[in-house]
Order: sequence, then structure tokens, then C-alpha cells
Amino acid sequence: MTKLERIKNLKNELDNKRPLSQSILKRIKENYIIKNTYNSNAIEGNTLSEIETRVIIETGITVVKKTLREHLEVKNHAEALGYIETLKNEKLSEYDIKSIHSIMLDGIDRMNAGRYRTTDIEIGGATHPVTPHYLVSEQMFELLKWYREDTPTINRIIELTCRFINIHPFIDGNGRTSRLLTNLELLKLGYPPITILAIDRLEYYQILDKSYYLDYSEAYDFFNDHIIKSLEEYLKYTD
Repeated sequence: MTKLERIKNLKNELDNKRPLSQSILKRIKENYIIKNTYNSNAIEGNTLSEIETRVIIETGITVVKKTLREHLEVKNHAEALGYIETLKNEKLSEYDIKSIHSIMLDGIDRMNAGRYRTTDIEIGGATHPVTPHYLVSEQMFELLKWYREDTPTINRIIELTCRFINIHPFIDGNGRTSRLLTNLELLKLGYPPITILAIDRLEYYQILDKSYYLDYSEAYDFFNDHIIKSLEEYLKYTD
């Protein structure tokens, strides 16, 4: 059985148990927001622990000896997770992407929040350059045109994620924004969102780097594994 066949079977099993009760959905969502926010921020260097992330989200209490930026990254990411839920019935647009990014940098970098970068940057550790700043707008237009010209599939979403990262359209927050876009598009297809763990950061970076050379094989495997894991976790809540 291929991974895509496994995904299809698990999704059918989950669909047969829908609609899930409000209590189950509430429990899933609360745990997911904390887990996803912690890991997505940790991948980018945020030093708050998962427990500290939970405290900030659930109580708003600040953690001693942690920066304001790190607190805002938690608050903003949790808010962005809620925001993408409101976009599930819309076709992906440039406005959506910029709005998600704007939430991510709220209070952190208002000048660049929701705006494509105007300077050139490098991805640390990458074996390739990213798009020059003067081509970002054009390449994002082409990316969205490509994505919307055919029916979204899991593999198409994975390619969207990789191509977005390789453009790196923003001065900061590209990784977090890309992971939110991945989950937004998975939600539209009826899949539960995924969480890429901080401990998988090196493998994650490596498959994204390889995708620049249009080799998506490892990206398919990596993301499909995470989709399977997410479906299995959701099904455990229904037992």
C-alpha cells in the first residue's frame, strides 16, 4: 500500500466518524494550537518551551527572562491558526498569504508585515539562492496562477509549500507562513492539519533545499508521513 493509499483509507475512516462531537473537537483544537505553535516557533529559534507556550496561550501570563518578541510569536501564531479556519471555503489568494504573514509579524515588524521584501536575502545552510527581491512579486503571481489552474491535491499542496519557501517572499516569517499555508490547503480538502516537530527540523530543511532542484520525492514522503500521523491522532480521539 502506498502512502497516498494509506492516507485515503484513513481519511475515509475519519469521514465515516464525522461529524465529531463538539467536546472532541474542542479537545483536539486546544492541544493542536499549543503543539503546532510551539513546534513551528521552535523550528525558527524561539526558545519558549511547550509548557511555557501553553501558559502564554491559555493565561496570557508572561514568562520571566523571555523576550517580548518570543511572546508575540506565540500570540500571533495562535491567532493565525484561528484565522486560517475562516479561509477554508476560499480559493487561495495573494491577499490571504499577505494577511497570514501580517498576523505573524504583528507587533514585531509592522513595516514589513504583509509586504514582500525589498532586499535580497539568503537562507542559512541552503545550497541555492532565493528569488531576487525585484522578482518576488512576479514569481508569487506565477506561483498562485500555477496552483489555481488545476484541482488541488496533496502533492500539489506539497509542491506549493516548497516553491513558496524557495521564493522566500518576505523578509522574515517565511517558514511559519508556509506551514500555515500548508495546513490551510489541507483543511480545504478535509484533512486535519499537520504539525512538523522541531526535532525534525534538519530533515525538514534538507527536503526543502532539495525541492529547489525540482526533486519533490523526499518532500512527498516527509509530508505524507505527517498527514498519516495527523489522521491517526485524530482517529484516536474518536475511539
